[in-house]
Amino acid sequence: LVVGVPDGDTIVVRDERGHDVRVRLYGIDAPELRQRGGEQARDQLLRMVMDRKVYLVTIDRDGYGRDVAHVRTKPFPWATAIVPSGEALRAAATPSRRQDARSAVSSAADGLPGELTGDVNGDMLHAGQAWFYGEYCRLPYPCLAWYFAASKARQTNIGLWKTRNPTPPWEWRRKNR
Repeated sequence: LVVGVPDGDTIVVRDERGHDVRVRLYGIDAPELRQRGGEQARDQLLRMVMDRKVYLVTIDRDGYGRDVAHVRTKPFPWATAIVPSGEALRAAATPSRRQDARSAVSSAADGLPGELTGDVNGDMLHAGQAWFYGEYCRLPYPCLAWYFAASKARQTNIGLWKTRNPTPPWEWRRKNR
């Protein structure tokens, strides 16, 4: 269950053991809260995931100790094809630090607005609320699809792309440390 959204690319998930886990969304970089577009990005992510059950595949751990994960509000397609719904994440879980799946129990319905796919990372890019973080997104799936989603958002001038030449978060952080 998502219990917090501190910014546009980080969520706090209460896992099945009742522990709160900070999770950084893999492959995207949203504006910082104090940066132009930061509050809008956080608000978009909040609307997508707050108080919802989410499914995670942890790709890495960052320098702040956060899990870096692909996050979905619907089960991963490959997981549900293997085992019945509800058992998917337990079956997919591995003891590896780099490949770890977690689920959280939710009382919220899984219904999403039609324009969202359930792929939280991709939906943030599709909504124009984050940059594709190609420097770190190296897996063919899902990074290639996310690259195209971010490109489409830029071309259609939605979200942060409504502003001419928005400052990428990594440049903003470097200038504002």
